[in-house]
Amino acid sequence: MTKISKSQIVAIRSVSFQLRNVMWIACFAISLVGCAEPAARPEPVRPVRAIKVGDLNAIEGRAFPGRANSKDEVDLSFQVSGPLIAVPVDVGSNVKAGDIVATIDPRDFDEALESAESNLARSRANLLAMEKARPEEIKRLQAEVARADASRKQAEAEYTRTKGLYDKGATTKSELDINIARKERTAAELLSAQEALNIGLRGERKEDLDAKRAEIRALESAVEVAKNQKAYSVLKAPFDGRIAARYIDNFQTVQAKEPIVRVIDISKIEVTVQIPESLISLVPRVKKAICRFDALPNQEFTGQVTKIGLEASTTTRTYPVTVQIDQPDKPRILPGMAGTVRGVFDAGDTETALLVPPSAVFTAEDDQQACVWVVNADDEKVSRRPVKTDKLTTGGIAVVEGLKTGEWVVTAGVNSLREGQQVKLQKTESH
Repeated sequence: MTKISKSQIVAIRSVSFQLRNVMWIACFAISLVGCAEPAARPEPVRPVRAIKVGDLNAIEGRAFPGRANSKDEVDLSFQVSGPLIAVPVDVGSNVKAGDIVATIDPRDFDEALESAESNLARSRANLLAMEKARPEEIKRLQAEVARADASRKQAEAEYTRTKGLYDKGATTKSELDINIARKERTAAELLSAQEALNIGLRGERKEDLDAKRAEIRALESAVEVAKNQKAYSVLKAPFDGRIAARYIDNFQTVQAKEPIVRVIDISKIEVTVQIPESLISLVPRVKKAICRFDALPNQEFTGQVTKIGLEASTTTRTYPVTVQIDQPDKPRILPGMAGTVRGVFDAGDTETALLVPPSAVFTAEDDQQACVWVVNADDEKVSRRPVKTDKLTTGGIAVVEGLKTGEWVVTAGVNSLREGQQVKLQKTESH
């Protein structure tokens, strides 16, 4: 066994001490690293929807696709069922408002109306008789009273004579009782006859009269229904137009609500286009609309904006805008033609109010001031901007102070933004 010297033992102890120090330092360093706070993550950039206010160049000259439709169009149908006896129109026929386009055999409706009118006349006659008795009936009741009075008087006389005989002992108690009963019976008959005469003179009871009047009102309603049913057997054009389709042939039996013909009015043509939300505020300032159709190349038609949608599509974020065109003599614009629409502004447009969607305006909590969020186009940071608003129009809220043409204004989620927040403009091809 090798003997370790004293100097070697000292050297080993020195090395062990150094190793322990290194381990302690390493553990301390690890603990410091474990306690250190993680590095802060950068705030995510939030995308926002925004519009560029008042920039007429953003819409003028741009063409939006659409499709021609007739101003008025409707599928006509009967409200009753029955066999057809006449269809005097066909596809392409011109009709005026009120012209007959189809007729159902009216015989069943005529009979129903006649029956309803007869029932009503009978009920009215009965009411008249109830309200005032006829003269011959009054005479009969009066005769009944006279007969009953005569019988009572005779019974009274018989009772008086029999009572005298009974007092003298010349008749029996039974005979007297019979006369008493006859006297009382004839008195009751007279009272009943008089009551009947009074009823005849004043009419029936109020309850009976009210019931008869209610019956008459029901029969009057039945007559009106029968008249309507008869009128429904004739189908008429609701407006001037042309027959675009005919769905049935004559002599067929048709059902209520079944389409018979389609009538369209092409005296005016409507074209509906979809306008992005970033441009909808500019549409009210369009002076006129120029329309072109693929089927009529090199032809331009002038129209006017007549309808501006108030709600955007949830998928495309566009608003429907309708342009109306007067139908020219030649060439004719037909429903279904595809085309484009572009807006033209007045060259002298000096309108100072800028329009923003209602969702863009919010109220500051500190001073109740109307504000909008404006996005700096260079660094895409938002800043709160106090504005002065005016009336609400079809294109949005008019802002008369606080905004400049061409500035970007946030249109959604305005209550969850903060001053100086970094955002990402969701610019569409519309601006």
